[in-house]
Amino acid sequence: MEDVALLVARLCMGVPFIIWGFGKLRNRGAELIPGLRALGIPDPAAFAFLVGACEFLGGLAVLIGYPLRTASVLLGLWCLLTGYDAHRGNQTELFKNITMAGGYFALAVAGAGALSLWGGSAPGILGWLP
Repeated sequence: MEDVALLVARLCMGVPFIIWGFGKLRNRGAELIPGLRALGIPDPAAFAFLVGACEFLGGLAVLIGYPLRTASVLLGLWCLLTGYDAHRGNQTELFKNITMAGGYFALAVAGAGALSLWGGSAPGILGWLP
């Protein structure tokens, strides 16, 4: 039962980031570039691509359960950072990001469960990633 619950949690936490990342990659971050340009980012198009790639790959890592702890901690920090930077003027959006961060940190502590790629722990050199 616990492994099924962790799989559902990984689905709920990973799929949105896969969708958001894929959307940014597909339209080359068009909706993100003006905001990045306003922040003074030197190459906002390249940065938007990196944001999309990180969201997509991070969501995929959470979905398959490897490297879950690393991806969960990074996405949790990402949620806090983007919540503060992009949503601090909107209390609902800010708290949404804080809530997602809490979910990612809880997932990092709980682990991937047995219903994940390699049971959440890869063999060989890939096993070095937490």
